[in-house]
Amino acid sequence: MRPIALSLLLGSLLSFPLAAAETPSLAGFFHQQGSGTSLMPAAAPMEMRMFNAGSWHVMLHGVAFANHIQQSGPRGGDDTFSTNWVMAAASKEMWGGAVQLRTMLSLEPATIRDKRYPLLFQTGETADGRAIIDGQHPHDFFMELAAEYARPVGGGIGYVYLAPHGDAALGPVAFPHRPSAAEIPQAVLSHHNQDSTHIASTVITTGYRRGAFALEVSGFHGAEPDEGRWDIDLGPIDSWSTRLSWAPTPNLVAQVSHGELKKPEALEPGDVARTTASVAYEHPFSRAHLSTSLVYGINHKKWFDQRLDAYLGEALLRVGDRHWISTRYERVEKDELFPHVHSPIRPPVPPVIPTFLVQSLLVGYTFDFWVRAPLRVGAGANYTMHDTPEALDPFYGEDPNSRAVFLRVRLIGG
Repeated sequence: MRPIALSLLLGSLLSFPLAAAETPSLAGFFHQQGSGTSLMPAAAPMEMRMFNAGSWHVMLHGVAFANHIQQSGPRGGDDTFSTNWVMAAASKEMWGGAVQLRTMLSLEPATIRDKRYPLLFQTGETADGRAIIDGQHPHDFFMELAAEYARPVGGGIGYVYLAPHGDAALGPVAFPHRPSAAEIPQAVLSHHNQDSTHIASTVITTGYRRGAFALEVSGFHGAEPDEGRWDIDLGPIDSWSTRLSWAPTPNLVAQVSHGELKKPEALEPGDVARTTASVAYEHPFSRAHLSTSLVYGINHKKWFDQRLDAYLGEALLRVGDRHWISTRYERVEKDELFPHVHSPIRPPVPPVIPTFLVQSLLVGYTFDFWVRAPLRVGAGANYTMHDTPEALDPFYGEDPNSRAVFLRVRLIGG
């Protein structure tokens, strides 16, 4: 997807007639947040359990996939594993506004072997002290541990978000929680260009939302999580980000954000400047629902003076109450597909680390064979094809691909 194509598609979405947006209630404000303080369209479907515990309003939602993946080529791998998370949020009116306590937990440190699962062309973080290549790391047990306070201010809502582990104001709603990615158990290849700060440490975010617009600023620790997946990684606030979001209708949310990350990668020297832009659009039909996302992210690796682009388009179509059709397209520049040792002396310009353009297209289908509170249970499969430079053929084969089958269990309301 070229930048001009992204611009045309964004323009077509934004050309729809838009009604004036009103500032949501405090309950609606919390409900519209996806990961951290990132906004989802208010019309996005979200299945969850809700109940009251005294004066607290409690929400529970989560999903677990049991996956088997087979990949082609010399670097392809086969594995059986589970990707999963569960979230609990409790909110209460107090102090002239409302407080929400939130935690998100994942058992992936126990359900993913060898500190990674196979994912062709994926890079980022480490396993056993080595850079992960062609694999995705598990999420930490504590994906989020946060408290947020919001109150009406000057016709809008001011808010403060505090999280030992949480999501900084950088990027769109993270891929595990995007409605458009709800039936894809694999991570996105552009994760570390777009939304990897959804598990940052020592996060402080302040923001203000009025009408359709929200502006927020975060301070956080820039290093990505270490290999100790069961603990809480704390560190000094050494990085910052800012994000402007626009939600003109219940069906549409767009955002632009920028962050300065202090040495995010454990094995790479230097800081990273990240800029992202995204739009999420929800379209209900009489007996169907379409969730879509377009995301762009660019990393500027300052040590190498190197810029890496990543484009993503995602869609999920629910037909009736039991059929789900998913697709994901990515166009990502990768510079970590081969092990390399970084010199402590600044490298020459241009960078000596080769960069490869990787394109991937995923199509998938899920059928729900059991829909009865509190669970929605379905079986699905997806297929991913890749397009890469010929220079990678000796390492990945001429037509690298991946096939996945899975069983999915999701919490639903009564």
